[in-house]
Amino acid sequence: MSPETKNCQNCKNNFVIDSDDFDFYNKIKVPPPTFCPECRLQRRLSFNNLNTLYKSKCALCSSEIVSLYSENNENTVYCNPCWWSDKWDWRETAMEYNPNIPFIEQIIELKKKTPFMALEGLFPSFVNTKYTNNSAYQKDCYMTFYTDYAEKDIYTTFMAHTKEVTDSLRIKESELLYECIGAYKCYKCYFSEEIENCVEAWFCRNCNNCNNCFGCSNLRGKSYCIFNKQYSKEEYFEIIESFGLNSRKNLNEIKEKVYEFWLSQPQRSYIGNSLNLNVTNSEVTYESKNTDHGFMVTSAENSKYVQLLSLPSTKDCYDYTGWGAGAELIYESFLVGEGTYNTRFSVECWPAAYNLEYSYYCTNSPKNCFGCVNTKSAEYCILNKQYSKEEYEKLKEQIIKDMTENPFVSKAGHIYKYGEMLPPEFSPFGYNETLAQDYFPIDKEGALNSGFNWYKEEKKEYKFTMGINELPDSSSDVNESISNQVIECSSCNKAYNITSLEVERLNKLELPYPDKCWKCRSKNRFDHSPKPKIYKRTCNKCSKDITTSYSPDRPEIVYCEKCYQQEVN
Repeated sequence: MSPETKNCQNCKNNFVIDSDDFDFYNKIKVPPPTFCPECRLQRRLSFNNLNTLYKSKCALCSSEIVSLYSENNENTVYCNPCWWSDKWDWRETAMEYNPNIPFIEQIIELKKKTPFMALEGLFPSFVNTKYTNNSAYQKDCYMTFYTDYAEKDIYTTFMAHTKEVTDSLRIKESELLYECIGAYKCYKCYFSEEIENCVEAWFCRNCNNCNNCFGCSNLRGKSYCIFNKQYSKEEYFEIIESFGLNSRKNLNEIKEKVYEFWLSQPQRSYIGNSLNLNVTNSEVTYESKNTDHGFMVTSAENSKYVQLLSLPSTKDCYDYTGWGAGAELIYESFLVGEGTYNTRFSVECWPAAYNLEYSYYCTNSPKNCFGCVNTKSAEYCILNKQYSKEEYEKLKEQIIKDMTENPFVSKAGHIYKYGEMLPPEFSPFGYNETLAQDYFPIDKEGALNSGFNWYKEEKKEYKFTMGINELPDSSSDVNESISNQVIECSSCNKAYNITSLEVERLNKLELPYPDKCWKCRSKNRFDHSPKPKIYKRTCNKCSKDITTSYSPDRPEIVYCEKCYQQEVN
């Protein structure tokens, strides 16, 4: 088919559906979307509370828990041991389909009847790891989010195959990192960004195969460099020692000098590697092929509008966010992966989900489910009710027809026929609790006008035992009782503490304790990282038109790929 221009139901902007898009929609037998790509992504992200945590009680065993849901949330919440146990039977929540009521309205009603797990993840795969979300296969970790195959990580987000990584974002196959963003196969690196195969890198950016470098940018295969200047081994360590990096005051002064130096160096128009083939309009994309509009993607093929795919591989997917691991033929879904196939309009369905539509939290190899919520090992189910294969197929076709003729109308007035994902009001979270707010920040009025929920944060009173200016400058000046202190965050003025795990880790690294709470530290990393938005800009060297995640009003010097390679390599 020829390309067509559509008008988005939500933002009212025009967007183009090209011939390849139509081929994909015809292949999986769905109508084209009525929301633009950005609004579709924003809607998917509104289903994910990544790291806003609350204290509450399990509705089944009454134990005290840490949960994604506040005590005022209307959803029933079980602690993870209870949710994964045989103490409850999801089949008891089954509903009969009513052809006189819009189907999505019936799924919303089903959601109210089913219990949610307190923290999302493959709970049976955790070893001594309580406080984690959107994760699997971890050991001895604490406060880790969207993390797989990790050991002894603390306060990390978007990790895969890591060990002893602290306060970092988007790290793969690395060990002993602190305050890093975007690292691959690195060891003992600190305060660095977008580095590969580096060892003992401090405050480095866009450096590959470097060791013992400090404050550098765009280096390849270098050692003993400080702000890109070469030194002897003896000179290098003597200068580093003089910086006094065990002092917070000295560290902050160094950071300002480093960021000023980084801004003087050219940046490549996109973040990725040379193993990409025919990858366009993408950012932070690796080892991918024939992929368009990807963001934070590893090993995607023949895919478009895909994001946060942290584990290989992904094939033939559109509008798919999180996490890969053998996913194929996925459309308009969020956090489905690990062998999932032919799944659409679904959220948190894993592992090995097969032929799912309009389903939410279906786990343990669900197959052939339509409109199911909070199930385990379900098959041929609609609204959590079991059917024979023949009954299931017949009723599913009837529901698809009914969804087109009797669509759901959201509270924002958007029409949801078959072919659109679940509406944002189905999300159990307020927009300001979710990853959507990190990538597409809006105020309460804007969120409600677009049909999102909003969480009213309760004001808390804190009894601090250590004020903003009372935290010692150096960890060497702190005794072990620091882990018992209630400290005032220097950024948001809320309370935080420094855990015994952090004390052990930071003493090992000989670094000062942070004067900001972990939420503010995490926000700083997000704010300093690329966003899933592509801008048109010109190369600062040759003036060629380029696409990049650096908006035109940002101060970075941005080069096209050719100019960057000529200057850096």
